[in-house]
Amino acid sequence: MEEKKAQTLLRKYLAGDCTEAEKALLESWYLQRELNDFPDLGTKERLQDKQQLFAMLEKTHHPKKHNLYWLKLTAAAALAAVIFGLWFYTSQQTTINSNARAVNKNDIAPGGNKAVLTLANGEVIDLSSDKNGIVIQAGQLAYSDGTEIKTNGSNASEEPAQLNTIATPVGGQYQVILQDGTKVWLNAASSLRYPSRFNSKERNVEISGEAYFDVTHDEKRPFKVRSKGQQVEVLGTAFNIMAYDNEDMVKTTLLRGAVRVAGLGPLKTKIVTLLPGQQSLLTTQQISVNNNPDLEEVVSWKNGYFKFNEDIKNIMNKIARWYNIEVVYRPGVDLSQTFSGEVSKSRNVSVLLKVMELTGNVHFKIEERRIIVMP
Repeated sequence: MEEKKAQTLLRKYLAGDCTEAEKALLESWYLQRELNDFPDLGTKERLQDKQQLFAMLEKTHHPKKHNLYWLKLTAAAALAAVIFGLWFYTSQQTTINSNARAVNKNDIAPGGNKAVLTLANGEVIDLSSDKNGIVIQAGQLAYSDGTEIKTNGSNASEEPAQLNTIATPVGGQYQVILQDGTKVWLNAASSLRYPSRFNSKERNVEISGEAYFDVTHDEKRPFKVRSKGQQVEVLGTAFNIMAYDNEDMVKTTLLRGAVRVAGLGPLKTKIVTLLPGQQSLLTTQQISVNNNPDLEEVVSWKNGYFKFNEDIKNIMNKIARWYNIEVVYRPGVDLSQTFSGEVSKSRNVSVLLKVMELTGNVHFKIEERRIIVMP
């Protein structure tokens, strides 16, 4: 976006005159400019700035009252700082078309905290959407704020360990703290199968979909995660596994520590060891290593926003899982075109689609819970 246009949008924002589409553009530029112009800012600072920015622009009261001095950037960069969140461009660097068609008046709200807990005895518990996670402790289940979860059976610590499953629907997310203190974040359409307590030799869990793990260190009991076509073994570390059935490959990304990724079935002889900043890519034929994944993009879902730098089909897969919608592609859509950008997960889907339309290469139509992608 040109500096002059950015200044105009900023003035409109401060006056309270921005439309939703202009707010989305106004969220824009900040993260990209911050990355280019302020390389000394750490990852934690960048994330805090993003979260504060998204929260500020999502407030419903008059924007004039907002104080912009929380930004960790210089006054000269304040313009840029108000302006990112959803800036998209195609790999062809298409000129933005400000007259792009508007999205259908129908709209779809974002997902939220939703999950179902199925106990070993068959009891099914719909977990509260007002809470964001559960804690598995010896003898009881509780929400992360300490509220007890009532069950029909006994969770007494002297009973044999039981295998329970927590599953998020499409459009859901939830957190779990396991009996050993390991923290797990579940993305939409995902599940975690875990024991009520771990044995003295190893800690085994199983996932489908996508999950981020922050594993409590225990050198005497390795932590093993089984997912589609592979098993990951660690002692104590932080990593992300993306293993959806409708994706072409399983991606295991290491942020801290070390993990060993071993194939299952036909690939049982294939083993790779990852170092921090590496990512394993598992297909039906091989396991390879990506030495330069975008770590921020990998865990952005856990931190409350999307970060895209990929083709439209992969982007729409993520949108479909979070907004619980069906995606239909009309003939003529260029599935190879690449979009890059970031957007808060708490925005309605129409805001995201409107800004994608500004490229001029793609258009969208919302019909109930279906998004039609058109050239």
